[in-house]
Amino acid sequence: MLAARKQGNIGSIFANSFKGELPPQYIHLKKEISPKDPSLIQNAWQRLESAFEKEAPHIKALGPKVIPQVNYQDILNGEFPSNMKDEIRKRGCVVVRGVVPADVAKGYKQQVLDYIAAHPGQIPGFPEHDQQVWELYWSKAQVEARSHPHFVQTTTALNKLWHAQEDSMVDLETNLTYCDRLRIRKPNDESFVLREHLDGGSTERWEDSCYRKCYTDILAGQWEKHDAFDATYRLDAKMQLHDAPGGCEMFRTFQGWLALSSANSGCGSIRLCPLVKETTAAIIMRPLLQDILQTSSMGGAYPGTQIDIDPVLLPQVTDICVSVPDIYPGDAVFWHCDLVHAVDPKCKQSTDSSVFYIPATPLCNINTSYIQRQRETFRLGLTPPDFPGNNAEKDFDDRAKPEDLSKLGKLGMGFERIEPKHKLTKGAQAAIDKYNHVLNLD
Repeated sequence: MLAARKQGNIGSIFANSFKGELPPQYIHLKKEISPKDPSLIQNAWQRLESAFEKEAPHIKALGPKVIPQVNYQDILNGEFPSNMKDEIRKRGCVVVRGVVPADVAKGYKQQVLDYIAAHPGQIPGFPEHDQQVWELYWSKAQVEARSHPHFVQTTTALNKLWHAQEDSMVDLETNLTYCDRLRIRKPNDESFVLREHLDGGSTERWEDSCYRKCYTDILAGQWEKHDAFDATYRLDAKMQLHDAPGGCEMFRTFQGWLALSSANSGCGSIRLCPLVKETTAAIIMRPLLQDILQTSSMGGAYPGTQIDIDPVLLPQVTDICVSVPDIYPGDAVFWHCDLVHAVDPKCKQSTDSSVFYIPATPLCNINTSYIQRQRETFRLGLTPPDFPGNNAEKDFDDRAKPEDLSKLGKLGMGFERIEPKHKLTKGAQAAIDKYNHVLNLD
């Protein structure tokens, strides 16, 4: 049997089950992971503040223009243009224009609207009285978009911005499919509001020994050496120690979405803090600074939820948050799994702001394990493993089924064997072999 999460909607990630102080175990954890010489963190923090002071005026002056933008046509052979790679890595985000043709994106939206209309009162969503983030995963439009050749090419390019050791079990040239929700945010909506936060685990970043290794240089007071695109230790990191309602068990190199409508900058879309190394360093070091070191505070991180970026504790981070530029149907926005992001507080436009949430998720062991479970939920029409167990689409005859998948869809969803196109690293080959074996494709 597939273990299901509680029923609900995306609103569950807004709730913080912890109020007040965290348990004393976090005091002990901080003592364990802090450098023996406290001046290392303090001095590193001073250098970090200087870096923010240097970068912040530039970011504010450019506003949305600071976010890298690339035309899909310029992504060749699964690679971003060489002159854009470093900027994407620095900012930790990118807007890719025209990933799918505008008429195709608009068609996806209409298909979803028809799908919703065909099942009145049967589909949960948020907010409950005026649904806009729908608990839908298996509409034919969503399934098709996730495996659109251009989208797969784009996510492959995103994955290839990363690297890992030769024997690390990851194939960055193969993108698997993570099935997520969709949003149709109505004009003037003020319900779907998320201030600056971080997904992909919260206190796990410090608690899990493997996850913590991703930030070894930061914790040693050498944040300048931190490589945000080294996948080596993320491949085994435990991002779900506390059963967070909005937690994700797949390794997403980038979170992302595909636009189904236009969204004016600052009018109902996403906001990003475009300095991935510096913001990550601030978040990881903040609990170890002297003002809260002897307390259980983790600087805004709480077990079982996303990391809330407190503007009092981390003003440097919230101060550089900018809206993405104007977005059009078929465009896609992606942000690094450690990048702080937020949602515009109000949809200040006369039309809706609609997207399919689709991240970049390379082939590796934890993702293979998830795909095995997700494949079964797809077969049965159940909610995917990471999401509230509503199973609303179970009896929908018009939902997508395995036979509706394209070849790329079958590869990403675990229905077809993966064959390497060329000689791979030892680790990448091992990851593919494991995938084929676990999914009974060998």
